[in-house]
Amino acid sequence: MTIIIGITGLARSGKDTAAEYLASSYGFKVFTMSDVIKTELMRRGMIISKENMSKLGDIMREEYGRNVVAIKTLEKSSNFAKVAITGMRSPEEIKYFRYEADKFYLLAIEANDDKRFERRSKEDPQRRSEFYVRDERDIKNKGLDKVIDKANCVIKNNYSKKYFYNKIDEFLKEFVVKDIKV
Repeated sequence: MTIIIGITGLARSGKDTAAEYLASSYGFKVFTMSDVIKTELMRRGMIISKENMSKLGDIMREEYGRNVVAIKTLEKSSNFAKVAITGMRSPEEIKYFRYEADKFYLLAIEANDDKRFERRSKEDPQRRSEFYVRDERDIKNKGLDKVIDKANCVIKNNYSKKYFYNKIDEFLKEFVVKDIKV
């Protein structure tokens, strides 16, 4: 039986931090949906950037269906019992995972705009106006707001890592512990 925890949220909300915690504390294998898009960018000889990944993701979803990235990610993760997958952005992806996985739980991570902007990396846009464009694109083009609405649990990540990790532990106890040995 495969347990999948999908992790969603806006850029720099803490999705990867949550996945890393699930891996180090509970033995989950982590997959990132954007890796599918990075692989396709390389195949096409394109530069790997946040902007190119977002645009190519939109193109792939338009050409092959809105759940194409989910299909390819699930193929890569199918040999593991406990999986955390970050970067879910469309309702169709959630529908696919809920249908295909033995057990699927969706965790949304939220953080206020100032915190997210503080957490930006050098690959992210450095001006606020440009940084938040990706949010608009993910919500408008992919339906990220609808994905967040479908979450089993929403965790606010505006405080310390200890607080954040405690909230993840609570999520696991409430929703997932009956299905896995922690």
